[in-house]
Amino acid sequence: MERVGLIDGLEPGTTSSFRVVLQEDSLVQLDDLLVTQQKLPDGSLHRTYGLVAEVYSRLEGASFLSDTARIAQDHTMPGQGMRYADVRVLRHVPELYIPPQSGAEVFKAAGELRREALYEDQMGKGVAVALDQSGMPVMVDLEFLDGTRGGHVSISGVSGVATKTSFALHLLYTLMESPQGRQALGVHAASTRALVFNVKGEDLLHFDQRSRRYSERLAANPDLAEQWRQLGIEEPGPFRSVAFYAPLSRQAGTTAMTDVSSRAGGNLRVYGWPPLDFVKQGLLRFCFADADDGRNQLSFVEQRVRVQLARWTHPSLEHPGAIVMIPPEHGCSFNLEKLVAQKRPPRQAGEGELCRTLADILDFLENQFEVNLQEWAGNTQANTVNAFLRRLQAMAPRFGHLISDKVTSLQLEGPLAPQENVVVVDIHNLHDDGQRFVVGTLLSSVFAAKERGQRFPLHFVVLDELNKYAPRQGSSPLKEVLVDIAARGRSLGVLLIGAQQSASDVEPTVVRNAAIRVVGRLDSGESTADFYRFLTPALRERAIRLLPGTMILDQPLVPSPLPIRFPFPNYATRHDELPDMSEEESQDLFTFR
Repeated sequence: MERVGLIDGLEPGTTSSFRVVLQEDSLVQLDDLLVTQQKLPDGSLHRTYGLVAEVYSRLEGASFLSDTARIAQDHTMPGQGMRYADVRVLRHVPELYIPPQSGAEVFKAAGELRREALYEDQMGKGVAVALDQSGMPVMVDLEFLDGTRGGHVSISGVSGVATKTSFALHLLYTLMESPQGRQALGVHAASTRALVFNVKGEDLLHFDQRSRRYSERLAANPDLAEQWRQLGIEEPGPFRSVAFYAPLSRQAGTTAMTDVSSRAGGNLRVYGWPPLDFVKQGLLRFCFADADDGRNQLSFVEQRVRVQLARWTHPSLEHPGAIVMIPPEHGCSFNLEKLVAQKRPPRQAGEGELCRTLADILDFLENQFEVNLQEWAGNTQANTVNAFLRRLQAMAPRFGHLISDKVTSLQLEGPLAPQENVVVVDIHNLHDDGQRFVVGTLLSSVFAAKERGQRFPLHFVVLDELNKYAPRQGSSPLKEVLVDIAARGRSLGVLLIGAQQSASDVEPTVVRNAAIRVVGRLDSGESTADFYRFLTPALRERAIRLLPGTMILDQPLVPSPLPIRFPFPNYATRHDELPDMSEEESQDLFTFR
């Protein structure tokens, strides 16, 4: 073992911290793991592990500022340069809370001692997901992520600097592509699913291909390959099983097409919802997914209209996916589940009003409100009904093009679900209301399928800008879904990897239920929020200055947060990272299906 110094005999050590006087030839930096041991009265050995919290340098013998030159330069005064480090205790082995012995030797924790210091011997399913400051692997216990003993991940940091999305993808990659991750997932590794929402540009539409920048980084820094080997990955590459979905374009004519221009891959698919599925799945509620103050009656009108639509709806015989609105028979059920379960025979358009788009449904609703307001809105006041219609009319130009009989529904569970392990859904080009509609619709379908099925295989969800979908204030159907996932998702096998600039702006239930917490660079004001109490004052200060690629990891087993780094990936996260292609290959890749 490499000795670094002795425990300070002048400064008292405690069960939570101690000071080490460093020897001249030792090199100790922040976040190094140290160990010291002492013999107990019964003859057994007791080890104390700690993490270097700060390193100091001073001239011993100097009493005044001017003494510095006399000791270090002129040598006219006796004195000696000293270095020492403050150490924060991580673990006592055996678990006896006693202070380390003053004057005892202190060593760097390596090998099995390092594993013991980081509680790796206590982890049920340890997976190396990152590196510490010395380049050694840092494990995360998958049992605190897969729902066995905990679930969910919360990633916070300043946009564009904290690399939140990059780390979320890296975490997903190590779980689903590395040998360690697949071994920890066990027999369900091949069927584990992930849903990734692309919320910024077209950046996340390319990670099924290698990155040209990785080769450039590797040539400039040969240690990059060793960093990946430390994580148990000999040859990093792209995600191997990915399906990409983009929204139906507003300009789509008779054929389904998207607005995505940079997708380099032949499996870009168009998504939307035909009116039949819009009604049967009760998706009207996600047309009102922005948080409100909960004091109006719009939710009551929406619930009433949702059931009425299900009562009137029949599938169209001439236009698959479209609906024909026919008055229900007397005594028809008002229970939405029973209505959905009923097998309605297809009808001709001449038998009722044909609806092929959201605009058609809106026209039908306006007419029904004029003809029979009592049946469709109950005793609700006219002002509330008008407010409901205005809100719905505002939604039509924002994301109404997604409701069309030109497309089939995107199903993430069941026999019609994509066969790929990772599904990327592009929402970046949609209005905020459209983004909420898509996120709410897909999350509710995944959660509902898991409620009816089994916990395994797991389904991970990567969602950035969580504060927009589950804000601290207000209520909405989408927020209720996310709160439900945070509270019950781990028991059902739905695990949220959520990212946000400010955790203080997110519904506390969502971030508080995350067993794994990761922090990138923080705004100085955000770092003082209550959510970050798990950080020490020194780490809060460092979080304000963290460089891209450096994060702080907090997990339940390890009592102190650890600064970590993760290596540059070999999958493209932007279009300009794609490898060079011939013109023929490029044309072949820009196809839709």
